Amino acid sequence: MIQTTLGRYRILGELGHGAMGTVYRAHDPLIDREVAIKTLHPNLPEEVVAEVRQRFLREAKSAGRLNHPNIVTIFDVGEQDGVAYMAMELLEGRSLQQILAESPRLPFQTIADVIAQIADALDRAQQLGIVHRDVKPANIVISASGHAKLTDFGVAYVPASTMTQTGTMIGSPRYMSPEQVLGLPIDPRSDIFSLGVVLYEMLAGRAPFVRPGDSTIFPLINRIAAEPHPPVTQLDPSIPAAFEVVLCKALAKKPEDRYQRAGEMANDLRNLRSIGQPSAAPAPADDEKTMVLARGTQTIQQQDADTVVLPPGAQATSPASKKDSEFVLDLETFSRNFEAEEQARLRAEEEERRKKAEELRRRSEADARRIEAFMRQRESAGQRGGATSDTGLRRGALDLLKKKSSMRPSEDAAAVKKDKANADLDQSMRAALHYFAEVGNELNVVQPTAERPYDYVFLGRLPAVKLSNAFVDLRIRKINGKDHGHHLFFKFRVQPATPAKATLLGPDVARCVEFLKMLNIAFDAKTEAKSDFGQVTRATFEVSAALPCEVHIRADYDKLSVEIELVNVRRPGRVRCQVEPKALDEVVDDLARYILGIDDDFEKVLDRR
Repeated sequence: MIQTTLGRYRILGELGHGAMGTVYRAHDPLIDREVAIKTLHPNLPEEVVAEVRQRFLREAKSAGRLNHPNIVTIFDVGEQDGVAYMAMELLEGRSLQQILAESPRLPFQTIADVIAQIADALDRAQQLGIVHRDVKPANIVISASGHAKLTDFGVAYVPASTMTQTGTMIGSPRYMSPEQVLGLPIDPRSDIFSLGVVLYEMLAGRAPFVRPGDSTIFPLINRIAAEPHPPVTQLDPSIPAAFEVVLCKALAKKPEDRYQRAGEMANDLRNLRSIGQPSAAPAPADDEKTMVLARGTQTIQQQDADTVVLPPGAQATSPASKKDSEFVLDLETFSRNFEAEEQARLRAEEEERRKKAEELRRRSEADARRIEAFMRQRESAGQRGGATSDTGLRRGALDLLKKKSSMRPSEDAAAVKKDKANADLDQSMRAALHYFAEVGNELNVVQPTAERPYDYVFLGRLPAVKLSNAFVDLRIRKINGKDHGHHLFFKFRVQPATPAKATLLGPDVARCVEFLKMLNIAFDAKTEAKSDFGQVTRATFEVSAALPCEVHIRADYDKLSVEIELVNVRRPGRVRCQVEPKALDEVVDDLARYILGIDDDFEKVLDRR
């Protein structure tokens, strides 16, 4: 039977299907928009239906909590006639997997921008303790304007869940982190490793740990767990060396050596020129060299290696499952061997530290005994001969050193003062985050009309606009091992009360078209005049869609200053200004009032730039 409706949604056509379900294009009559409907087949085998349904609901719950511009939006979930379905944002564009298969290498700036956007998405998931666990090109969709979105949270890990436990390997093998292939506990830093693999593949044209001659998955697992990645600059010297700096940190074997927040990776990708040259990759130590794995008999075809689920303790119960059992047993053997060698190495390091501490203790005790003997000898000499000129000389030298020391500023005091200033600035940034979060919540509920006009680039003055779709987030930067609020952004949209109309001439016509397409804004353009060569020289644009506006507040912990940047907020284009950290608390309220059009006090801050 052909499905025509699901819940309130009217099915318009099929977008794709697989073994577990089908994705449809559908119309939501409630708010008059098209959506994607993801469904589960009602006739799945009994042995898999429970787990698949759990994952389906997991995706709805995980992605539904994540409100972020770079994460697919889940609108609704339900069931009809035994068919479970999920209504989500209809993404226009192609998957990164398709783009990589059909296109030559993308421009380096585009690569950095796409990965930075997905890193932003993972940073948001990390704030909520969600681990995606299957970051790969097939789960990244890119629009024609270059906007990237992360999809498919069906195997995401949520701390409160017990669906997948330590020892189960779920995801796409070539993009897995070392802790995933070893069945160890994972956290959001595992997704950072996977994103590093995607970045490497975009640059080099292949995943870092895959080799053409591999016939089983074991060599791949071994390389992921124990071998450093081949530097991309060796594969292709034209690749900027700054990318290798990012890759070395993202693909570190130990989670504590990687980026601790995906937002840090995004920040480095947006500032590639300021990143130093990478140090030469160290040769692996003896205990880090490639280990020999037990040979499995299961051959993994390229197209079948995308998703592997390995339940712990699987046993061969029939000839049909013999190969799977050998695969699982070999993986468990590898995990135990790797863990045993790691424990042996840690014990050796601990023993070496203990010996050094013992030697230091013995030396300290010997030094203390020598000093005590010297002091007794000097006191005895003083009692016999009284105070000598030699004793006075030593006292005078010591007094001179103390005097010079007192005149020198204390480095410790300066460091404490700097830490205190950084902490104060971080507190102000977090206070600004909470303030804008409240403003955004109220703005989304009330959707007020700004009390003053907005001037928008190319479109001119918009006399009346309604504010909505507010979103706020704070990116974190590590300073001396501590999290500090580094970049706060507040994004919202303004909806013109009447369609915005503008007549443009000459080159501005093409620039406006490119600008509106880049922002994915629908528009109507009417050509009014052309040159003798057929080029448009005059056109009238009409825009009814909501227009994006942005506020960026960046903390500079080196200079102890704050930069505020507005993008199409009341004024057209970008406007920047600097404020003192101590003034940020007061300026934030002025800025919020400026956004709402209540007054223009913030203009004084902008004019000081």
